[in-house]
Amino acid sequence: MKDLFVDRLVNVSVLAGVARLDFARVDSVNPEDKKIQMSNSYRVALPLDALVHLAEQSSKVVEELKKQAANQSEAQGSELN
Repeated sequence: MKDLFVDRLVNVSVLAGVARLDFARVDSVNPEDKKIQMSNSYRVALPLDALVHLAEQSSKVVEELKKQAANQSEAQGSELN
């Protein structure tokens, strides 16, 4: 399997039953105003049922990350006592 690294999902479009997810990479960050300069890097095209599955899986990941963050906060709070 080949890994591709992207910094951001910048656009999702759907046409004729195919979802297109456009990703970008960070080219530079202005140190003064912290504005990010990005450029397109990859596009992933997938059928709508795959997009729905992706959204479901993403939701599960976000919920798990929230649980982990809450557990870490609780652990850190109990260490302070």
